[in-house]
Amino acid sequence: MIEYYRFYEVETLISQGKVQEAVEELRALQKLYLELAQENSKLKVQLHDLEEILSISRNIIFDGDAYWLISGGEKQGPFCPKCYHANGDLIRMAVQKKDEFTPKTKWICPHCHFAAEPDVDVETAKIPVQRAKIIPFMQ
Repeated sequence: MIEYYRFYEVETLISQGKVQEAVEELRALQKLYLELAQENSKLKVQLHDLEEILSISRNIIFDGDAYWLISGGEKQGPFCPKCYHANGDLIRMAVQKKDEFTPKTKWICPHCHFAAEPDVDVETAKIPVQRAKIIPFMQ
């Protein structure tokens, strides 16, 4: 924290004609200011990161097969539960469609190769999240 009384000391030094000592004190105050500005910048970045983590944790849901992120009223995902549990990474799982060799749709993580066979169809999984309708009370 900047010690404000030091500015008064600079003013006193100048009024006493001790210009060189005042300049040295101002340089020391400048160095202190720059250190504080750098620390402030780092703290702002940390705060932003923590707010982002908090926002994600409030808007992520697990449906038993994968994680989904609610963003703008829609489900985004699916995200790999193994990667999320291991180190908090949201890795979007790739969709492997049904064909003659795979009888069921699969979700596969490109990072850890975790595979999930969801009960829900991929197209219906991306339906926007339904919000409750609020009905005002009659007076």
